[in-house]
Parts: sequence; C-alpha cells; structure tokens
Amino acid sequence: EGLDICALAADDRRQIWFAKAGHVGVIKNGMLRTLQQLDSQPMRLAAAKGGGVWVCCGADLFKCSAAGKLERIGNFLPDNGGTKTVTSIIEDHTGAVWIGTSFSGLFRYSTEGFELIPTSHQAILSLTEDSEGNIWAGTFGGGLDRIRRRAITLEGTEAGLPFSSIQSICEADDGSIWAVTQNGVLVHKSDGKWNAIPTSETWPGDATCVAIDPHGSLWVGTHQHGIFCWRNGHFINWGDASVLADKTVHTLLFDKNGDLWLGQESPTAVLRLHDGKLETFTAPPDSRIIRAMAQDAAGKIWVGTSKGVLLQIADGKLTEVSPRPAQELASIRCLYATPDGTLWIGFAGWGVGCLKAGNYAEINSEEGLFDDYISHIVADGHGWLWFGSNRGIFKVRERELEAAAAGQVTRVRSVHYGRGDGLPGLQGTFGDSPDVLHSRDGKLWLPMQTALVVINPALLNETPAAPPVLLTRISVDDHVIARYGGIIPNEDAAGKKTLDLALPHQKVRLPPGYHHVEFEFAALNFNAPENIEFRHQLIGGEDGWVDSGVFRTAAYPRLSSGDYTFQVTACKGDGDWNKTGAQFTFSIAPFFWQTWWFRLIVLTTFTGSIIAVVRYVSFRRLHRRLRLLEAQAALQKERARIAKDIHDDLGANLTQIAFLGELAQQDRAEPERAAERISNISATARQAIKSLDEIVWAVNPRNDTLAHLLDYAGQFAVDYLRLAGIRCRLDFPEQVPDRELSTDLRHNLFLAIKEALHNVVKHSAATEVWLRIAFTPAALDVGIEDNGCGFTKVPDDALADGLRNMEQRLAEIGGNCRIESQPAQGTKVSIHLPLAEK
Repeated sequence: EGLDICALAADDRRQIWFAKAGHVGVIKNGMLRTLQQLDSQPMRLAAAKGGGVWVCCGADLFKCSAAGKLERIGNFLPDNGGTKTVTSIIEDHTGAVWIGTSFSGLFRYSTEGFELIPTSHQAILSLTEDSEGNIWAGTFGGGLDRIRRRAITLEGTEAGLPFSSIQSICEADDGSIWAVTQNGVLVHKSDGKWNAIPTSETWPGDATCVAIDPHGSLWVGTHQHGIFCWRNGHFINWGDASVLADKTVHTLLFDKNGDLWLGQESPTAVLRLHDGKLETFTAPPDSRIIRAMAQDAAGKIWVGTSKGVLLQIADGKLTEVSPRPAQELASIRCLYATPDGTLWIGFAGWGVGCLKAGNYAEINSEEGLFDDYISHIVADGHGWLWFGSNRGIFKVRERELEAAAAGQVTRVRSVHYGRGDGLPGLQGTFGDSPDVLHSRDGKLWLPMQTALVVINPALLNETPAAPPVLLTRISVDDHVIARYGGIIPNEDAAGKKTLDLALPHQKVRLPPGYHHVEFEFAALNFNAPENIEFRHQLIGGEDGWVDSGVFRTAAYPRLSSGDYTFQVTACKGDGDWNKTGAQFTFSIAPFFWQTWWFRLIVLTTFTGSIIAVVRYVSFRRLHRRLRLLEAQAALQKERARIAKDIHDDLGANLTQIAFLGELAQQDRAEPERAAERISNISATARQAIKSLDEIVWAVNPRNDTLAHLLDYAGQFAVDYLRLAGIRCRLDFPEQVPDRELSTDLRHNLFLAIKEALHNVVKHSAATEVWLRIAFTPAALDVGIEDNGCGFTKVPDDALADGLRNMEQRLAEIGGNCRIESQPAQGTKVSIHLPLAEK
C-alpha cells in the first residue's frame, strides 16, 4: 500500500526529481536515473534550498544533495508509534522542513530538531507557505489551519503564576525574573518556572513593587511595611520607623549613581536613599499617588502622579513642570526615558506626551495612535516603542512619533497585536513601577490584567512585502456598477451586467445627476488585517493622498463633470506602502448647461445682452439729455416770449404813458389839452395793466387747463368788446373736460383769439360778435364770427399783419386758421387745433 506512489519535485536548478518504490533519482533526457536506493516505503519529496531535495521515507527524513549524496537527518516518530505514511512535505523560507502525515499530525524540523505542531486534526492532506511566511495545512476533518511562529506569548496561572495579573517586574543579574502580582505576592521565575516567595518572619508579604540595584540585590516595596532587600537568599528589612512606618511605596527607581528613589503615599513624597540615609522631597499638595518614575539621559529624575502632576528633581530641588494647564491635568500612568533625552509620558485618555529639549507635544488617536489610555511604554531596540493600553498592546515607530511631535507629519501608524496573533482581549495594569521590562535576551514583558505578555521583537522584525490592494466594489447612489470578479456572475439585483474590476483597463461614464460615488477596497493579508492602513486620492478632484486609516471605503459627493482616476494603496503598520496599488478611471458626463456649445450660446447671449443693455442705457441717457436740453430750450423760449410780451405790450404802454406825461407837462398852460393827455395816460395805464394780467395768466402753471383757457378767453372777449361798444355772444360747452394744456399752447391760442377780436374791433365795424368753442378728444375748434363789413381780399395793411401773426402763432402749436368773409356779410375766423391723446 502506497508503494506505487510516485513523488516528483523540482529543485532550485529546475531539475526534476522522482521517488518511487525506494528509488530516488532525477529525470534527464527523458530517462529516469536512480541516485539512491532506500526502503520500499511510501516516499515524498520537497526541494531544498541550495540544491537537492528532502526525502521522507516512512518516518525517516533524508536530504539528498544535487550530486546524489544522501544524508539521514532523523526519525520524526522515534517510538514507531502512529502511522508512518507521509502525505506532504515542504521547506519554508527559513529552511525548516514541514512534514504532514496521514494520521500522526504535523511535524517541523529545524536545527533544534523535530517538534510536533498542534493542528485541528491529526490527518494532514496538504501543506503550503504563503508570501507572509504562514504555513497552511489542509486537514482531513479539521478544515484549514494557519500556522505561524508565535512571537507573543501569555504567561498566567497555567504557567505557574499564583495570580494572573502582574503590577511590577524586574530582572536580576542572573537573568531570573522577579515580579509582584496584583494581590501582593512576590514571585520569581528561574529555569522557566514561576515560584511564589512565601511569607515568613522576615518577609511579611503584601508587596507593591520590585527593583534590582547595581549590585544585583532585589529591593521590594510594600504596603505599610516599608521596603525590604533580598540578599544572599534572605530578606533584610530596611526601615526607618519614623519615615516609612505605615507608608505605602508604589514606585522604586535606581539611578545611575546607585541611589534608590521611592514614591511614597500619604503624604505624597519622593524619597532618596543615599549612603543609608533617606532624603525627603515633599510633593505639591493634592498631587495624589506617585505612579511612575524615570531618569533621563541628563540624570534628571521625573515623577508622575495620578492627578497628572509632573515633577522634576535636579540639583537637589523638586519642581513642578506639568506640561498641561492645571485645569486640564490628565492622570499619568507611566514614564519612559530614551537615550536621546526624550521623556515619553503615558496619559489616561490623552495618549502619549513627548517632552524633549523643553518642547512638549501630544500624540493621540486623532493622529493614528491605537489607544489614548496608555499604561506601559518600552523600546524594543529595533526602532519601535511598544505600548500597553486599555485596548491591548501595540507599537509605533519611534521616529514617526518624534516626527509627529515636531509637527513634521500629521499621522503615525500603529501596529496592534490581537486576534490575528492569537491574543485575547487585553488590558494593561498600572499604578506601580517599574511596570515593564526589556530583558537581556531582548524580550519585552508587559503586565496585563489577565496575563503577563512576553514579546520577542526579533521574530517580528521582518519587514513583509506590502499587501496587494484590490478595488472590491463601486457604487453610485447605492447602486452597484462594478465589483471584483469571482465565481458569482457580475449582475445587480435587476440582472443587469456590472463591470468586472478584475479585468484591466475598465472605465465607466457616470451620468451628471448622481448624488455620490463610493469606492470599497481591501488588501490581502492573513497575519493582521486589522493593522492594514489605506490611503487614497482622486486625481482630478484632490491635490494629494488622503489617509483613511483602517477604513476601507471612500465616498465623493457631487463631483463636477470631467475625467477622474481613483487610486488606493495600502501598507502594514510595520511595512512600506504598496507601490502599485489599485486604480479605476471614470468620467462624469456634463449637464447640457455645462457643454461647450451651451456655454458658447450663453456667452454670446450674455455679450449681446451686455451690448443691448449698454445701448439701452446710453440711449436713455441721450434721451434724458435731449429732454433736458428741450426743457432748457423751452424755458429759454418761454423766457424770450415773456420778455417779448413785456417789451411789446407792457413796455410800449409804459413808453406811451411816459410820452403822454411829458406832453401833459408841456400843456399845463392849456388845461383842456392837459386833461385830454391825462385821460389818455389813464387809458394806456389800464391797457398796460391788462397786458400785465395776460402775461401773469400765461405764465402761471395753475392755468394750464382747458377750463381756465375758456374762462379767461370768454371774459376777455366780453370785456374787450363791451369797451368797443360791440355786443359779444359766447357759445361754450356746458361741461368742459378736465384737460391739461401746455403753457405755450394756451398762450399762443389765446393770443390768436385776441388778435382776431382786435381785428374785429379795428376793421369790421361790427355791432355783434359770436365766440364759439367746441371740443372733441382729438381737437379744439374756435370760431370768431362778426356782422361787420367783410372783405373780398386781405388788404396789405395792419389787418394783413394781424392775420399773418395769427397763422404763425397757430402753426407753432400745430394748429391752423381759416378766414371766410364777404363784403357786407361779416367775417368768420375758424381755428382748428389738434390735441394729443391722453
């Protein structure tokens, strides 16, 4: 059974090896060439680094060189127990050999020998190694197992600790570990075993903290029992009853000079033991419990309290140097000084403080720190600072923290160790120091509430390749338009085909009316996917990379039309960014009002509108100016007319009065002639008064109505003709419409009527005159008719001049005059004046 199995493998030189029925050899030129002969048992082959192959024959492991030299490594089932059938064999990247058996489990061979690796099932069907160094084992009934070297282990009660939670820890010169549990038990680990130190007459127990002095002696702080020194296998109680009686010591620190510093509670004080004498440094009032102490590179002692007060002791003086304002103090849980002079402060709720060369800065979760409640800080010697916190353990590169503190970067990358590393939920302990240990073998020891965490940073110092990045889904307004291909057809809920992101050079054109587009992405990583960080950028919409941390989505609302390329890349917290990443090109169609032709139309229309508006405004200004000029011209004309009327009528009458007055002065010797002159002066003065009254009536704008014109013209005709002894008959409308007339029109029409009446009085020899006025919405008709002598032809005298004046005045206002006359039948003057519609 199994003898007919033929195993094949290709070595580093691409040479094909075979193993069957005890024969091991190579295939050359199509021929099988046996190099070694083994027992006729089931065999398996695996390529070996440096040439040759590994050969499993039964329960024995061999290595055959490229020259055919066979070396027996050993038997991985020395007791011959279990089934010897080997199902799979591989060599990993470290050179270790993994052997899977049919029912005896999984074995690993290294320079330290063979070891049985626990698996979910004893039957191993297949083995392989991924790019991250994980070994994957396919089992017969336990599913798929992932196997990786454990760099972080937990030590609790199952490891021999009397209590799972440790609060203070240190290392002796011989490499043994001393610690204090949270229930006050002093424990000691030697040769891989934990042992509790029982209480005795010299050791009362109830320990709080431990520290090793430069001479290798162990010092233990206690609760209300002072301090004890373990030397030469027994305890020595060092206590000054007046100083340490009934006092609790929470912190111990040996400085570079060998002095012991103690943090005392009630009252809060810092003590220094120097040459067997205690020196007390009293803390400020209400500083509360001293939880941490550290010495920096310059030799200064730093003290942190539960209230958040930071104290400094230098040159024999204690001063408070709390970097935070008094109203914003945060509890200090731990202090850690690095050789470059930096003091790192672990706060409860405020992250990590960095104090260096007098400059202070804080880094918290907003800048990428995994947790803001820091209980432990320790450097691993490989460029990382490790932190214990309320949410477990994590690490950050020290140079990134320093850059963030200096303001050179805005974000740090934290690497958290949790479920992916086989760790349960952890929470750091705090309150006593020293609370963390970097042992001589390079391991880190961090006390947690449920166990003591032991970290081997050397096994975690490998820098793996950046994880590959994939775009998994693209949605527009919650409607999937593209997803990464798989065995399920790429269709949406409506059965419509979607883009396959697994295919290269995919591109899509989005409609303009969408609300938001969302990208989902992932990175392939098996070790700690929770530590994968992403950054993305939208070329065409963003100026640079945007850090999204551990979030695996990016959304963009209402992008403008154009072409875009979305890019995303990823990295592990302790590695570099993926250089290629993933990308997707898409475009957004414009609305019709965003197209070039619409913009051209809008631009043309806008330009035309501007031109029209400018032209309209210009014409309005021109018309306004013309109207102003016309008004000014009309005003000048009216002024000239008034001046002319005053000069022609009033001036002439006044001149005549002055002349008649001079004549009357000369005729004083002839009373009759003087009386005649005075009578003429009186008549002329009355005429002047009438002329002045006409001028005032013409100028007054309150008379610019048709009713005022009819009243004034009718009254003038009656008075004027009565003085001449002529009867006047008026034929006016009963209802005079409320119609406004311009001053110029009213004045010229009145003067035309006056001129006609004047001609009647002077030339017609009439006894009766009819003045008729008729009105329509479109015109005004005036008729002046007498029963005088009449005429057949207008004589070339003053009558002709008067008629020409009438026609000229009416023509200025748009009217006309018609004269009808026959000898002995009187004369009729008809005036027609069109009126503008209201």
